[in-house]
Amino acid sequence: MAAARNERGHEAAAIRAGTIAGLVMAVAVMGYLYVRGRSVWTNPNLIAAMWLGDDVADGRLTGATAVGFATHMATSALMGWVAVPFLRDLPPGRTVLVAVSYALASYPLVFALVLTWANPLMVQCSELVPMTLAHVLFGVVLGLVYLRITPVAAFAKAPPI
Repeated sequence: MAAARNERGHEAAAIRAGTIAGLVMAVAVMGYLYVRGRSVWTNPNLIAAMWLGDDVADGRLTGATAVGFATHMATSALMGWVAVPFLRDLPPGRTVLVAVSYALASYPLVFALVLTWANPLMVQCSELVPMTLAHVLFGVVLGLVYLRITPVAAFAKAPPI
């Protein structure tokens, strides 16, 4: 019973950490687009194109923007949850490193295995370096937030770094 509760604690922490990391990532990408003189709604609209068709990827703030943002946040939470086996029971000093490695490894896999057929426009329009850096940021925030909100007892048996 206690083990199941501890596992749910890890899962809840990772889902919250993924959600926060996704929000930070979205704000960072929007800031990048703003500095580049592009619409800050570009990426949420590109994400929404997966569900609503390529016509919504026009950079305007519409209902499609909300669909894209909701999809991004749900995916971020899911990515946090999927990270649990990689992050659980690590020494705190390794958690961020593993979270960044996880984010960097999952980025090309998701693009290659999912988005090439589900949302080719997103693949075509994404800039490699900014998106890679955004995923590094996602991993850093995921690891730091996970460490911050994971129950302290989870690290009691972890060996030092």
